[in-house]
Amino acid sequence: MTEVYGNLKTSAVRFLLLVPLLLLSLPSQGEEFLVNDLSTRLVDDTYLMNAKIEYRFSENVLEALQNGVPITLEIHVQIRRKGAWVWTKDLLDFRSRYQIRYHALASVYQVLDLQSGNQQNFATQSSALDALGNIADLPLLRSTDMEPGETYILAVRTKLDIESLPLPLRPVAYVTPSWRLNSEWSEWHLEP
Repeated sequence: MTEVYGNLKTSAVRFLLLVPLLLLSLPSQGEEFLVNDLSTRLVDDTYLMNAKIEYRFSENVLEALQNGVPITLEIHVQIRRKGAWVWTKDLLDFRSRYQIRYHALASVYQVLDLQSGNQQNFATQSSALDALGNIADLPLLRSTDMEPGETYILAVRTKLDIESLPLPLRPVAYVTPSWRLNSEWSEWHLEP
């Protein structure tokens, strides 16, 4: 009888330890990134990409931003031939990184393009997030790099870069769903 009671007690302890882990792994509700209005246009033989990204940050991320933690976002862009095999090299594959910061002393939100170093300042969080999500005329490739008559797929997704967070915050961000924010792939067809 004592052995059965001991096994039940051990099982109960294991269950109680497992419940918080299961709760942490549940997807968060309402917090996600959406890539909308993806399109391209051809200007002087170069395809330019436009997109509107809706960043829906969780309360944890917004609280960290308000407390001076810079939040880095990565936009992943790929172009590949439609129907290409998985191991076929992409025609284009790059990642652009952007950062949003809040400077409490000046009450200013800053959006930085980490590739070019350009920065913009905003008085409100919503205007900074709108600017962060507005991708306009991002150069992709020349039309001569594509074969006429073929169809290509432009795919775009974005995510919060946990690796760019301050070191003490990373372990929490890795195990908390409210920090693992990203979008699904959004696609656009190109036919040169």
